Amino acid sequence: MSNNPFQSPTSFNEPNKPSSGSAQAMLKGPAIALIVAMGIGMAWQLLGLVLNALGVTLGAAGAGAAGDPNEAMANMVGGTIGIVIGVIGIAIGGFVIYGSLQMMKCKSYGVSMAATIIAMIPCFSPCCLLGLPFGIWAIVVLSKPEVKSAFS
Repeated sequence: MSNNPFQSPTSFNEPNKPSSGSAQAMLKGPAIALIVAMGIGMAWQLLGLVLNALGVTLGAAGAGAAGDPNEAMANMVGGTIGIVIGVIGIAIGGFVIYGSLQMMKCKSYGVSMAATIIAMIPCFSPCCLLGLPFGIWAIVVLSKPEVKSAFS
């Protein structure tokens, strides 16, 4: 406005904070990818839960000897233990989806980061093959300073 050469530029008077829209655009891809991966994982866990509730195990499909270690392992993860594992997997998938939705809205940075880390752990994530690369992508985007500052 004025031609004063000694006046500080306006960009130094105001902190350079990006709009939340640009951060939301950056987070949309990894958040949707995590939601899709966990949706697939939860569907898989639900199928396993139904099969375990019906008493169908992998041991019934194989024709092995009575003392076969593979049959013993299949019987161990079937039944009640399989149902418990399925319920835990579905709950973890639900938390990751909730955290991904929070990530898309730029709310609750801690929950978003925790959900991303859980999605990357193969033993906890219902869909470990997709959870790891999508989780790495989400952590890289969440770690950017302009994205961190957009969270409320």
